[in-house]
Amino acid sequence: MSPDIRRSSLTLPNEILSAIVDEVDRLGETETLCSLLLVSHCFYAIAVRLIYKEMLLSLFHVKQIRTFAYLSRNIASNPGAHLITSFIFEYYYDSKPCFTTYEDGIQENMELILPYLVNVRRLHITFWPFAVFNSHALCLLPPGIQLTHLFVDRSIHLTDLSSFIALSHPFLESIVIRPAYRSVAPCQPFQPADATLSACALCPSLRRIEAAIEDLLLFEDAPPSLVSLGLLGQYPWRSVGVRLREHILRTFPSIHTLSFEGTHFDTGVAPVLPRLPQLKYLALDHSSMAWLAGDPRFSILSSVKLTYIRLTYPLGDPLEIAPIYFGLVDTLLILEIVDVKTYTRVHRDSMDAPHVYNIGVRDPKWVQWWEPAEEDISNVGRKV
Repeated sequence: MSPDIRRSSLTLPNEILSAIVDEVDRLGETETLCSLLLVSHCFYAIAVRLIYKEMLLSLFHVKQIRTFAYLSRNIASNPGAHLITSFIFEYYYDSKPCFTTYEDGIQENMELILPYLVNVRRLHITFWPFAVFNSHALCLLPPGIQLTHLFVDRSIHLTDLSSFIALSHPFLESIVIRPAYRSVAPCQPFQPADATLSACALCPSLRRIEAAIEDLLLFEDAPPSLVSLGLLGQYPWRSVGVRLREHILRTFPSIHTLSFEGTHFDTGVAPVLPRLPQLKYLALDHSSMAWLAGDPRFSILSSVKLTYIRLTYPLGDPLEIAPIYFGLVDTLLILEIVDVKTYTRVHRDSMDAPHVYNIGVRDPKWVQWWEPAEEDISNVGRKV
């Protein structure tokens, strides 16, 4: 930038400068955004906020792990750490020797960063697939943070978060805790002697919980704002006992969005669906629907007024599966079938010409699984 342009920019109001920098950020011009740091103090103050507003760290290689260690050990002197509002950390553990050397250090370095996330609103931590994040470390986050979204994949259990949740999080809207593989870390289900928590008192804004089924016993109640529940099963606790089913129905009676993963259909899915009168959206993975569509047990779906069903990795051709579901569930507007790389969305009013999206399955960190389909659900609902 020439001296004349630099001087003229200094005469512009901060509102105009902010609009310029916001547009650069919107266009994804990261290099240009970084260059603005050197223009002036005004540009620096505006640009640094956008550069640090969302921090994404993905570790795939040993060289990246060394860089991450340097970042974490110097986090106190990082000028933008306090500006981070969205922090995403992804550690993809590999069995290669170069990774196993650093396994313990990843958790240690994360614990160095957490205390400095004073303005974080959305926190996403992935240790996948064979590493495990110790969620007790979340207590290191600064007191009073206004956290709205928490996603941990993989941890031991939601109950490990008891001390963190007990600190009270009035702005927390979403909790997703995905359990570690049993072969990596044995998970202990909730025990009758364990202390329970009041979600109404501690997390009054909570809209979504997704966790291992047994961990839902942690909550003795749920706020009226909670509308979405995700039930994650894990061998050998895939079957769902009567006590647990009754607790789910008693504690979360008003949910309208429900997802199952790794849950036995007979003991987990079928007994719950008819007793949730407000249920509208349902998601099943391959292990939760490990049965043929022609099975008599499948008719239980007709007892619920569902408008949207999402199936993940089902067996069979989507165009053969869709008529079965639409014929069974009178209120169904959209059936979505997801495989590894693509998804097929079938509208009720266009069975002869289903909408097939041959695109990669998106990984929006903060979007709920049903939200991308809501516009289509609304449009189809007006036509039917």
